[in-house]
Amino acid sequence: MHDKIYPMEIIKQGRLPPHSENKNVISQIGRYNHWLGESGSNLYQPDMIGYRDYLLETLSASSVKVHLSNIRRSYKMLINNLEHREALILFLEQQFPDEDFSTIKAKADEIELRLSRAIDPERSRVTVITVQDEADSRHFRLNPSQGAALMMQPDVSTLRGRRDVALIALMLATGLREGEIVKLQIKDLYQTYGAVPALQVRSGKGAKARMVPFGDMLWAREITESYLMGRLDGPVFTAMIDGRGDMIRQRSTHQPMTTRSVQRALKRYHIAIDGIPHSVTPHDLRRSYARNLFVAGIPPEIIRQNLGHADVKTTQDYIGILDGSTRAPVSVYDASGILKKMRNLSQKY
Repeated sequence: MHDKIYPMEIIKQGRLPPHSENKNVISQIGRYNHWLGESGSNLYQPDMIGYRDYLLETLSASSVKVHLSNIRRSYKMLINNLEHREALILFLEQQFPDEDFSTIKAKADEIELRLSRAIDPERSRVTVITVQDEADSRHFRLNPSQGAALMMQPDVSTLRGRRDVALIALMLATGLREGEIVKLQIKDLYQTYGAVPALQVRSGKGAKARMVPFGDMLWAREITESYLMGRLDGPVFTAMIDGRGDMIRQRSTHQPMTTRSVQRALKRYHIAIDGIPHSVTPHDLRRSYARNLFVAGIPPEIIRQNLGHADVKTTQDYIGILDGSTRAPVSVYDASGILKKMRNLSQKY
């Protein structure tokens, strides 16, 4: 446990303290606090359903259950902390100087009751289902024609549109994670690996660096160069300052995009899957990379290295359960002899 909790700082900063010194708990609570800031959510009005759905975009259901459980435990520690209760009353007294103590106390009671209800597991239940053939609606894997159609969606007459199409192109052509794409520097686009043009990931998941060859998809770098318009250094993908109307006068900052911004950017565009328009997530594009390379004949071990997976089993999950046309086996037996016999026999009758 932490040696000391400073309740007034917690209230003012709006950051949830972890209930344990366990590094996994600290990491999970840190991620939650980051999400609070990115999404504009309030520590004292937690949207556990929204956060659950956010986590499910990148984590398995079982991991999300553990994550949410630790957040609830941290909230319970906060609710049951007497010093936090005293600081909350003091804070409310400062905010409502004309109110009497009984009213202030009632406000504190209401906040704590609202918190208790918000973190009720029944309000943000996560169901873990084990399936062999995963529904396409859970994770989208775009085929080549769908990927090409998605790149046609952004309005490239605007700066934001050019940025977004470069973002989509690079993610489809390299399989980078959203956390890797926002850290990408311009110089990382111009590396070589075995004399082949490649993209460098300087710090992937687990602080592992890797090279991702472009191969025949060097067009993704060309698209990105059109967006960069001669810019030679700094982050590839930067945040925008909104322009007016058609966004043509939109300006770019020098600050890198956040992962949340990448997710929001992709949600602006829709692609028809089985005739129904859908938006895609960064991980959908990563899965699409894995599936399409595999279908094109690239061995899973090479795909694993490009994706930065520690285990090829994870890569197999990204490739996914193949559909009927892809899973259909080639003939490994010569049945021509028996077929000839059977056909001759059928002609007699």
